[in-house]
Amino acid sequence: MAEFQKRIEEAMKNAQSKAASRAREFEAEARKVLETLGDRVQAELKTLLHKGQATSREQMGILGVELEKLGKKLQQLAATPKAPEAAHAAAENAAQAPSESVQ
Repeated sequence: MAEFQKRIEEAMKNAQSKAASRAREFEAEARKVLETLGDRVQAELKTLLHKGQATSREQMGILGVELEKLGKKLQQLAATPKAPEAAHAAAENAAQAPSESVQ
């Protein structure tokens, strides 16, 4: 019986050592995979940041062009005579004058 128990204990020790060895192999492989993924993620992040900066520059350029167009339109409006405003004011005065005379 003692010999049988020793065989069982040896088999358990062998199984544990094999399992520990295999676990270390899995751990090493997992570390390699994570390291590779980490490098890929960093590269992808750098690419996305670069694209974001380029897009932002393009959008800022477009915004600048649109602001320039708006500025030119405002300058044109400021340079035109105020005839439409004067005509509108005259129309309002004309509409008010008859009502005052009726009273």
